[in-house]
Amino acid sequence: MGRFRMTLLGKTKVGTAAIATVLLLSACGTSTSTTSGTPAASTPASSSKAPDKVTQAMSWFAQPEMGGHYAAQLAKIYEKAGIDITLQQGGPQVSNVQLVAGGKVQFAMANADEVVLARKEGIPVKVIYANLQTNPQNLIFHKDSGIKKIEDLNGRKVYTAVGFPFWQYISYKYKLDKVQIQNYTGSLAGFSADKDSITQGFATNEPYVLKKQGVNVDWFLNADLGYNPYGNVVIATDDFIKKNPDLIKRYIKATSEGWDYYYAHGDEVNNALNGVNKDYDVDHLKDAQAVAKDFIFGGDAKAHGVGYMSDERWKTLVSQMKEAGMIKEDIPVKDLYTNEFLPVK
Repeated sequence: MGRFRMTLLGKTKVGTAAIATVLLLSACGTSTSTTSGTPAASTPASSSKAPDKVTQAMSWFAQPEMGGHYAAQLAKIYEKAGIDITLQQGGPQVSNVQLVAGGKVQFAMANADEVVLARKEGIPVKVIYANLQTNPQNLIFHKDSGIKKIEDLNGRKVYTAVGFPFWQYISYKYKLDKVQIQNYTGSLAGFSADKDSITQGFATNEPYVLKKQGVNVDWFLNADLGYNPYGNVVIATDDFIKKNPDLIKRYIKATSEGWDYYYAHGDEVNNALNGVNKDYDVDHLKDAQAVAKDFIFGGDAKAHGVGYMSDERWKTLVSQMKEAGMIKEDIPVKDLYTNEFLPVK
C-alpha cells in the first residue's frame, strides 16, 4: 500500500481563512563522516543532575528517514547526553505543529513548507534541525505510459490532493490545469490498474512497493522539478528554544551522532525499526536507507553536517509559496529556522 502522511494545521483554507496543510513524507546510506562503528561521544550530563525528559513526535510510523533518531535512542547516545527521550510515532490526521504549539511534546518533525504556513497563522514554531536536505516527495508514472516531461501529466488522472503545498506549486509552475485529480487515499490499486495514471509518493517507498508487485515505474522527484522544502525538519516553539539552549545543543549533537551510528550499524537499527513498525519489512528498510543516503548527507550537509539549513533555501521556499498563492506576505527566515545549535563540523 502507498504511504500517506497527513498533517493538519487547523481547519482553514490555504491562502484564505485557515490552513489544511496535508503533507506526505516518507524516506533514508553511509555517512561520509563515519570512520568507525563507534559514534563520537556526546556531551555528558552532570552525574548529579537528572536527565532532561522530552518527547518527540515523529512524522509518521518508524522508518529510515528518521533512523538517526531511533539509532541515537537505541545506542543510548541520547542517554549519554543527559536526555531521556520518548519517540512518539506519528500517523494520519496528527498535527505535529499543534502538538508542539500546545506543549504536548517538546520536539516534532514537520515539513519546511508546513512551518511557513504555521508562521503565516502566527503559530510560534521554528526549525532547529533538518534531517533531509532533499525532500523525497515524487510523482510516479508507468514506464510505458509515454510520459517524458512533467507537462505530459495534462489530460491524465493524477492521484494527489490539491491542498498539498507541493502540488499547489508544481501545478501552478507547469500549468497542469488539465489533469484529472483523483483523491489520494494511500492505496496504489487505482494507479496500478491504470497505465496512464500518475500518483504522488516517496522515492523511498512506493517505487520499492510497486517493483515487488511487478509494476514497472519511473518518477519525477519534486526537488528536480524545482520544489524542495527541507524534509523531516525538527521544530520547537520559540519559547522552548529560548529557555533550553543547552538541552537543544545536546539533543542535536546526539541526533547527528545517531545518523552516523545508523549508517555504521544498519542491520541493527533496521531490525529495531522493524520491531517498532512491522509494516516495513527489513528488506524494504534496507532499500529505503540506501535510497535516502544522499537525501540526508548530500547537499549542504556535505560541507556543514547533517541538519544544516541555508537562508537561500528558505527564501526560495517562501518566494515559491507566495508566488503560488499559499501566503500573501514574505516571512523573515529568522522566524523560520536557526542553525545556532548545530555542532561545528
